[in-house]
Amino acid sequence: MRWVGLGMIGLATIVLAGCASTAGQWSDPNAIPSHDPALDQQELKAARTAFTEADSEDSLRAAIETMELLLEAAPDHNRLLVDLAEAYTLLGAAYAQSRRDKRRYFLIAQGHAERTLMNRPAFRQALEQGQRPGRAAQTLDAEDVPAMVIWATATAYLFDEGMSTLGRVRNYRGLEDLRLFMERALELDPEYEYGLAPFSLAIFYIATPTFAGGDLDRAGQLMEQAIDSPGTSLMPRWGRARYLHSLTGDVEAKRTDLEWILSQDARTVDSPYAWNIYVQRDARRMLADLGSH
Repeated sequence: MRWVGLGMIGLATIVLAGCASTAGQWSDPNAIPSHDPALDQQELKAARTAFTEADSEDSLRAAIETMELLLEAAPDHNRLLVDLAEAYTLLGAAYAQSRRDKRRYFLIAQGHAERTLMNRPAFRQALEQGQRPGRAAQTLDAEDVPAMVIWATATAYLFDEGMSTLGRVRNYRGLEDLRLFMERALELDPEYEYGLAPFSLAIFYIATPTFAGGDLDRAGQLMEQAIDSPGTSLMPRWGRARYLHSLTGDVEAKRTDLEWILSQDARTVDSPYAWNIYVQRDARRMLADLGSH
């Protein structure tokens, strides 16, 4: 799962809006069974491979179709739900053009991740007792980090690319849940997916106004933590270039990160190929924009 950031979404307006609902859907937890039905492991492996190798919209859609067929046979298979949440997030981020389509894909992704988390009895119970999802995240364990991270990713994209300003105002508390989820993920598995948890939390601090808790210094520290995590991922330097350097105005640091990203082999670095294709394409765009100024 890849976290690709909030963008600059006018959070000052959002934070000042007063009480609002969560961005999540969080359907009735009593309706969701707590089991993980078996699937044919070869079919599951083939579907996951098709997703991780997707290098175009058509190949990604084909992988999603295959996973959805498997989900019909096992609607509460946690690993499959997380994979589908990630695939729909990538579909919305990398290939969807209209805000309507992006919103639809991010909501589907969000729903799959939420279903996975609500399969955890203690988390379900906390929601039933009235806790917000972010607070209920304290009941989750390391095995839940993949669902937590992809929920945060889908939620961030939903705010950034799938909502109007009014929608962001109405749902801003989902961003607080995002922060709490990522703080918990950082406690549970700080090196997950080559630094995605500190990277995700860094984006929150970048996008949030100072008076509401934003902190570029803290964001920079978290980005460094993500980059220093074991393995080689394109994501932290991409996010640093796109979001942090854009705010600090450090053009040369931005150029250095983008050039590093483009110098990497999308197939051999540790971050997944399907996401690397998207990130390198976006890095080329940003580098071209730098050259035009």
